[in-house]
Amino acid sequence: MRLFTDSAAQARALTVLTLLLSFGLAMTSAVQKSPTMDEQNHIARGAAYLGTGDPRLSIEHPPLVNVLSALPPHLLLDLELPLDQWWEAAEWYHFADNFLWRTNDHPDRIVFLARLPIIGIGVLLNALAFRWASERFGAWAGLLAAVFAALDPNLLAHQRLSTTDLGGTFFAFLAAYVFWKRGRRSSWVDVVWMGAALGLAFTAKLSALVFGPILALAWFVDGLLEHRDGSFRVARRIGRLGVIAGISLTVVWASYGFRVGPMDGLGRFVPAPPYARGIQAVLDLAGGGRPAYLLGEVSTEGWWYYFPVAFAVKTPLATLIALAAASWYLTRSPHRDDLYVVLPPLLFLLLSTTGRLNLGYRHLLPMLPFLAVHVSRLANSTAGSVRPRIVMWGSFGLALWLGISTLALHPHYLAAFNVFAGGPGDGWRVLADSNIDWGQDLKGLRNWMDHEDVDRVKLSWFGSARPDAYGVSHDLLPGVPYGFNAWQDPPFDPQDPEPGIYAISVSNLVGVALPDPGLYSWFRARPPDDKVGYSIFVYRVDVAAGEGQGRALCLER
Repeated sequence: MRLFTDSAAQARALTVLTLLLSFGLAMTSAVQKSPTMDEQNHIARGAAYLGTGDPRLSIEHPPLVNVLSALPPHLLLDLELPLDQWWEAAEWYHFADNFLWRTNDHPDRIVFLARLPIIGIGVLLNALAFRWASERFGAWAGLLAAVFAALDPNLLAHQRLSTTDLGGTFFAFLAAYVFWKRGRRSSWVDVVWMGAALGLAFTAKLSALVFGPILALAWFVDGLLEHRDGSFRVARRIGRLGVIAGISLTVVWASYGFRVGPMDGLGRFVPAPPYARGIQAVLDLAGGGRPAYLLGEVSTEGWWYYFPVAFAVKTPLATLIALAAASWYLTRSPHRDDLYVVLPPLLFLLLSTTGRLNLGYRHLLPMLPFLAVHVSRLANSTAGSVRPRIVMWGSFGLALWLGISTLALHPHYLAAFNVFAGGPGDGWRVLADSNIDWGQDLKGLRNWMDHEDVDRVKLSWFGSARPDAYGVSHDLLPGVPYGFNAWQDPPFDPQDPEPGIYAISVSNLVGVALPDPGLYSWFRARPPDDKVGYSIFVYRVDVAAGEGQGRALCLER
């Protein structure tokens, strides 16, 4: 009975329903999508560590999330590890390919089981957004934060994938919450909690390392604001930061079994050498760049504005409006607590503009739960006051809009684009790769072939999953990684393609990772005859089209 009379209890009940809805969307989407480009590598790393205790493959990606993800298939399936020359050489890509597609049966079952822990971490992330917001602004604000986190299509897109993006997001957010919750206490127990939480973030994803100085800055400024009377002790705060850093690095070292080994330039006795090599590899990538696509151009130099553009076109419009309103309210009544909510995403976005590694919106995911808590201030209404009530109901109207648009996009969450990019149908003109096409639609292509009674396609595939494993009969065209070497002598005429049914992944269509970005320009210049999950374009080239006329029919699924 109390549920129907207690406002806070109602908000908590609606939050539980929101979390269940998000869980259901992630689960049903996970079973419909084939493994993405990087999933086999993450799963194999975790399975290898669990099976051998050797972290040699955990370079560029720390072991925590990979191990959690690989735990269900490790416990429930009789997995075999291909401990061959690729293992000896710590060559993770070939090891992963052999592990998932050759050595073990039922790769789809392995992938689904490995996705389950990430889905669970996503639920924890949404619950933590509710807790933080409700402690700041009340239970209804907690509900609003939970909706903007749980029904964000970009978070949902990676909640159902066995990668480190969602896990790194959760542990970075958890560390920030612990800093906010315990940073103002004087107990050394709280310092230990802060160090342990930060260490878990560092062990989840290398990019979480930037949250070390960000949270340290927020904590330092918070102390200055708390002790405006001049009682702030700089040396004491710095000393505690040193203890926190030591604890966090010890957690990282523990995740590698306290291993010590040599590393060029650092000596013979380096703690957790794979982690140190991973940092060096990421720095090299960030400085050297990789092929990226933005607004019709391909570049290895990168663009400083890549991530701001990505944020502008892939963040739901309802969220952008809510952020603008919440930021206006923040300027009217700022609080010390906002240091931990607003400073991390702002600095994270600013730092993203300094690198040349433009790999996709997924690298901005750590911003999103902070922004959900930031938005939640809109639900901080005052009883009897009309304007705050209007703002509160308006914010839940935006939340409803977000939910409806997310349900309409199901299960194609990687293709989330707002109206600034023309929606998911035209988003490929702005961004590619993991922003829309990460190799997730082999199952969809197989279903399309069955529905259209198509026996065989000419396939340009962007993804590590094997088309044959999903019954996709095909003639392989240049793609990434399969058919990559065929780009020099393609088995079709790029200027006047032979008749047939061509299925081309969007990332190959725009040439983001091909040596010749214009290889598929003939197809790119005309609308497809069909689309599979927004990531595979289908072209029916008949005799007339082969002579350069093309077909103009576009039937978008």
